[in-house]
Amino acid sequence: MERVEEFALTPPQHLGIQQLLKTAFPGYPDRTFYRQLPDFRYLGFKEGKLMAHMAVEHRLLHNAGQVFPIFGVIDLCVDPQFQRRRVASYLLDQLTRLGRAHQIDFLVLIATQHQLYLDNGFQLVSNPCVWMMISGDQSMGLTRRSVKHSLMVKPLSDQQWKEGLVDFLGPIF
Repeated sequence: MERVEEFALTPPQHLGIQQLLKTAFPGYPDRTFYRQLPDFRYLGFKEGKLMAHMAVEHRLLHNAGQVFPIFGVIDLCVDPQFQRRRVASYLLDQLTRLGRAHQIDFLVLIATQHQLYLDNGFQLVSNPCVWMMISGDQSMGLTRRSVKHSLMVKPLSDQQWKEGLVDFLGPIF
């Protein structure tokens, strides 16, 4: 596994990421990100082929009157041939260690499949949220709604997640 800053990705890495994302998420756009470029990625290779990917966004997030530094987990996926080997859990553990070493208060993600994340210390929350809507390559304004059954958080510090409004201070992941 290697951690690579977004701007340092090579053309072959971009191609591998794009292919894995298309395999993992049918209908994924023909690029290596959905809404916005991440800050860095974890990439796992086996015999020169990309077998695992996790994009990460480092940002501030406003939760019920407090602002926290967070890592947003984006597009975590493992090639079907390598699933059920705890690769995704290993990636989440690496990010947890990085976050704790650098005073990140929470890992945050949006997911419809929860078990992997629950098994790795995440909690499902149902806060009302506000974020900048992006469609294609354009900002569409702010939207405010609850992200029911999808918003998950993992505390990395002694900070407490609260039930109030979550402002993503930009686009949702």
